[in-house]
Amino acid sequence: MIKLNKLLTTATMLAAAALTVQAAVAQDKPTLGVLIYNVGGDPWINVATSTFETKGAEMGFDVTVADGRNDVAQMNAAMEQFIVQGVDAIIVQPADPDSIVGSVQRAIEAGIPVVSFSHSLSPDANATSYVGADEVSMGRTQAELAVKVLDGVGNVALMTGILGTSPQIGRTQGQHEIFDATPGIKVVEEQANDWQGDKTVSLIQGWLSKYPKGELNAVLAHGPELVAAAEYAHSQGRDEVKFIALDYPADARAAIQNGILYATINQSPATMAEVALQTVKTALEGGAVEPVILIDTPVVTAENVEASPAAY
Repeated sequence: MIKLNKLLTTATMLAAAALTVQAAVAQDKPTLGVLIYNVGGDPWINVATSTFETKGAEMGFDVTVADGRNDVAQMNAAMEQFIVQGVDAIIVQPADPDSIVGSVQRAIEAGIPVVSFSHSLSPDANATSYVGADEVSMGRTQAELAVKVLDGVGNVALMTGILGTSPQIGRTQGQHEIFDATPGIKVVEEQANDWQGDKTVSLIQGWLSKYPKGELNAVLAHGPELVAAAEYAHSQGRDEVKFIALDYPADARAAIQNGILYATINQSPATMAEVALQTVKTALEGGAVEPVILIDTPVVTAENVEASPAAY
């Protein structure tokens, strides 16, 4: 017969052993620091951030998200904190290509893989990889859509994202490459809306007042906030203006279905975030990763909207 105190001792030893195993597993869980230049800045970033947290956990990462608050000092401090903590890897969405280059370099020198996400870094950063979309190509595609719908003749206005960010730089470059090569197209306005709905509506109100019917033919924006401008124009009876957005939330899909938005480009935040996570995983496992990884960004128009679920 086994005595009770012996049973208790055995149970205690087994419990302690289980806790030791759990602690070892926790210690073996790779730590991932995610730095977003402005958490909550817009719905696209919110979806990406949520994907990092949920899918990252599913892939076995211990994920910590830091908010850069769109502040260079804050972002550099967050990067340095990740380095001091000794995280296993970092994913960063920088505010611009240059302002955190030094911090990224120090992380790389410390043996920490750094993957830039959505916004690219200067080559001087020597980051492990960039996961994003072809910004210049998306700008070209938007401009080509405008040229097509206007039959190569008309006045267009451009709303840009935050000045100095890699998406704003690349998308603007692509748009101008096409428009500069199309003599019949004239860019009559170009202002930043900073991807903000209120600034977008304010801009379109001013432009529709400044340009009566026939004098403004298309408006392009670097994000999906253009839906608000298209809806305002529709409410004012200005359906002759064609609106071409970028990104594909549910309201953009509905606007295309209702004939209010002419087209958009689907740059899925969840897909991009998942690719970034897989890139980090591959790097930590010693696998080779490409220095630049670009996701597909299909065009959505009335012709294919019914077969194209919204990205978020």
